[in-house]
Amino acid sequence: KRVGILEKEKLKTQEEFLLIEKKVNNANTASGSNIFIPQNEKEKKSFISKLRFELDSNKVKTKGPWTKNETWTHIKKNLSEFKVRTTLGNPTTIKSSNNPRVSRIYHYVGDLDADGELEKGYVYFYKGRSTLYKSPFE
Repeated sequence: KRVGILEKEKLKTQEEFLLIEKKVNNANTASGSNIFIPQNEKEKKSFISKLRFELDSNKVKTKGPWTKNETWTHIKKNLSEFKVRTTLGNPTTIKSSNNPRVSRIYHYVGDLDADGELEKGYVYFYKGRSTLYKSPFE
C-alpha cells in the first residue's frame, strides 16, 4: 500500500512539473525571453522548491504594508491599536495574553525573503496602546 501511495505521489509530482514546464515554455514563446529549466532530477526538485518559496513569498508580500521594512520605522511605543493597523495593515494573527501587562499581541508572520523560513514581527498592547514591538526585518 505504501509503495503504491508513493508511486502515485511521484506521478502527481511529475504531472505538476510537466504542467509547470508547459506554462514556462508558453511564457517563453509569448515574451520572447528564455527561462532555463534543469533536466537533472535533483536540480529539477531544487528549482521547483525555490520556485515554490518565491511564489509563497510573493503571496505574503501582497498581505499588507507590514511586509516592507520602512513601515516598521513608524511603529513606536504608545500607539493605538487603530494606528498600528493603519500603518502595518491587518496582522496575521491576534492573540490575547495571560501576562497582566500585555492584553493583546498582533503577530505578523510570513516568508518575506523566499528562503523557506518565516520572518516574525509582533506588537504588544496594554490597554489599547503599544508597549513592545519587533520588526520581522531585525
